[in-house]
Amino acid sequence: MDAFEKNMAGMRGEVLAANLLASAALQAVFMLAPDKEALHSAMTAFIEDTLNKSGPGKGDAHDEHNTLMRETARFMAMQALDHIGRMIQPTKGKSAGN
Repeated sequence: MDAFEKNMAGMRGEVLAANLLASAALQAVFMLAPDKEALHSAMTAFIEDTLNKSGPGKGDAHDEHNTLMRETARFMAMQALDHIGRMIQPTKGKSAGN
């Protein structure tokens, strides 16, 4: 592994740790929220709106690097919110023992 690969691996590890900590913090917030579904909808809308409006400060809005960054962020954020959405769904037709 060369120096660049080591730097990339370290950076990806830091990003993964930040993602895991943020996800755990959001799950804790959802456990305490009285209206979980409304909070989930608001967070999802905020993420979508923010990423849809974001782009480079100048130049080509469809720049490959910026597009990849936004779409990776969208995928990771929506993956976490989808997981939280499944976590907060009411258990329909299930008993407490199942």
